[in-house]
Amino acid sequence: MVYTFAMVKKVLIIDDDYNIVKKSKEELLKAGYTVVVAFSAKEGMDKLKKENPDCILLDLVLPDESGFKVAQDIKSLPDFVNTPIIATSLKHEEVDKHIAAKSGITVYVEKPIDYTRLLFDIKDVLGE
Repeated sequence: MVYTFAMVKKVLIIDDDYNIVKKSKEELLKAGYTVVVAFSAKEGMDKLKKENPDCILLDLVLPDESGFKVAQDIKSLPDFVNTPIIATSLKHEEVDKHIAAKSGITVYVEKPIDYTRLLFDIKDVLGE
């Protein structure tokens, strides 16, 4: 008998809003993902390199750096050039969505987060 085990996918959440992080982590854990959390851009970049996530959930407004810049920094690293980034933002302007796409962001999700849609987006970018 042969057993096959699906690898559990890891999501890195980079967001400074504790309540959003808590809710996002709960929803992702319920969906079967491993979750790593960072509350700043610097902490996020450190955990990115240490944890090697399959997907990143990135707030565009962080206390120490613009999420657009963080996305560009992530995409400039050879090991993470293909890692999908899902941006979350209170910004609802089309120009922000355009800048997000130019920054290497795969999916743009407006806050408040619709977690049903977010989980579909994560499954989609991970090819699940």
